[in-house]
This record gives sequence, structure tokens and C-alpha cells, in this order.
Amino acid sequence: MTKRLPGHAADVHTWSRTTEFDDFVQLCGCGQAHLNLLTDPDSLSTAQRGGRMGPATLSEIAVDADLAMDCGELCGSYRVFLVESGPTEFVHRGLSVIGGPGSAAVFAPEGPVAMRWDTGSKIRLFKIDRWAVEDALSDALGRQLTSQPDFVPVMRTDAVPTRSFLNMLLLFAEQFFRPDGLVGQPLVGLPFVDSLVRGFLLAAEHSQRGAITGEEQPVLPRAIRTAVDIMEAEADLPLTLSAIAARSQVSVRSLQLAFKRHLGMSPMSYLREVRLRRAHQTLIEADPSTVTVASVAYDWGFTNLGRFAAAHAARYREPPAKTLRRTA
Repeated sequence: MTKRLPGHAADVHTWSRTTEFDDFVQLCGCGQAHLNLLTDPDSLSTAQRGGRMGPATLSEIAVDADLAMDCGELCGSYRVFLVESGPTEFVHRGLSVIGGPGSAAVFAPEGPVAMRWDTGSKIRLFKIDRWAVEDALSDALGRQLTSQPDFVPVMRTDAVPTRSFLNMLLLFAEQFFRPDGLVGQPLVGLPFVDSLVRGFLLAAEHSQRGAITGEEQPVLPRAIRTAVDIMEAEADLPLTLSAIAARSQVSVRSLQLAFKRHLGMSPMSYLREVRLRRAHQTLIEADPSTVTVASVAYDWGFTNLGRFAAAHAARYREPPAKTLRRTA
């Protein structure tokens, strides 16, 4: 692996020997120091390679000595572990998951995780930035996500959607780690990663899966559904709370209480979240030679550039100017 996880797949195809935990931690790629080694540091021995494409990090790890880790309470990513060989054990939110070759586990960004890999284990780790999963889920639901989805830690590998997703992931990995693979080019790799994120939402079991597959419909009061539809469709317009309430045929107070009860936030907080998601997507797709951060912020209703930059950095872990420049 490269010492710094790159923003593309160049040079990630080579394996490297690792005997220092700090070098191993670099493979995590989420930018947060949340890993702690539980076994003797002098016994650490792994071979590994990995790289980053857009919001995703792909790593392959071959363990040459017993390895136990505490991953702490918080990671900035959703994590999919695919076990290729050897016995492994994961403990997430008090639930123990023991897996063998072909098994897969999913962990959310929040909640304590501990893991143990025996000598001879080989693991493929696919990490997706939290914002990418939750923005994709918001798009699939047709409304802003207001709470973190609850994922089942074990993926049913006998289920057709799961097998299809894992086959997509294996194909991506095969091409990603080839020095001449087209997936290493953002023009090809980024749309592939986007498909993997959306495939993950359809393959993994979570609290919103029925809503995005059409198996169940979210039950929200009519006024909230109307208000949500207005905000999703007209987020770029100068909407006011009183106008939204009037078009939803309820009082401002009633709409505020309904949003707080059913969505856990105020109507205008919901609108800000929608605008932030849309602004971020615009920055990703925009040409930095013709578009500025200020123009994007203004187009999506943010009149205070400093507050917009702070909100964007808090949610997407980088300033909006960096997101815009990456397009180049």
C-alpha cells in the first residue's frame, strides 16, 4: 500500500509487509484515530494493500499473526468486512459475530467494535464515508434522512441481493488493484463506487431497506409529506416557514410540532439539511473554472458563506473549496 491513502487507485496494487501498528492504521483511511491494538505489538505481522476512490476505501489484509483490536466508539465510515480465509470474530454493540470464509459483516459508524483475526486470515474491507451512504439513502427515500439507519451486523450471503453486491465488490477490487485497470481512473471508478454504495443499501439489512425497495411505505402525516415534498422539490427557492405551512394547510405551530415528533427536527432544520446535501452534490459535479463556492452556496439558499463552509466541513469532513477543486 502507499503510505498515504491516495485519492485515486494509482500504485495501490502492491502488497507491503507491516510490522508497525501505525502503518497498519493508515490503511483505515477514515482520518480518525480510533484503532487500538490489544495484542503484543512486537508480534504484529500483516501484508496489506489499499487505496481510496471518492468516498470509499478498499483494503485487503493478510494476517500472519493473531491480531486483536478495539475500534472504539466512533468511526467516520460504514464498514463491510468480507472474510476470504481463516476464522474471525467481531463484537459490535454487544453482539458477537463469528465468521469463516465467505462470510460478511457490516458495522455502522457509531457503537463499540472489537475484532480478532487468527493467523492465516485474509480480509477484504470496504469502507464508505458516512455522508455518502446517508446521502444516497436520502436520495432513494425521496426525503432527507433524519436519523442514522440501524444495520444488521451480519449480511446474509445466501440472499440474492447480497451475493450480487459482493460479486460487484469483488469485480471492483480485481480491477482496482490492477496497475492498468480503468477502475483506477476517477472517470470510471467514481460511478462504480456510487453503484456500490447504492447496491450496499439494497443488499444489507437495515431499518430503511423496506422503504427504498417498496416493500413498505413510511407512514407520515399528510401535512409533513406535503411539506417534505415542497422542500425537496424547491430547495433552491426562498422558502419560508409560514409559506410552507400555508401550502401544507396547517398552522406554523402545528407543522413545527409534527416535524419534531415524527422527524426529530424543525422544518427549517430539515430544509437546511436538504440544501446542504444538494450544494455538496453541485460542488462535486461543477466545473471549478466557472463555478465558485460562494455561487453554489447562494444558489442553495446559504447567505452566510462562513456558516455554509463550517456546516459542509462538519458533515463532509472537508471544506467546500476542496470538494470543488477535486473535480478538476
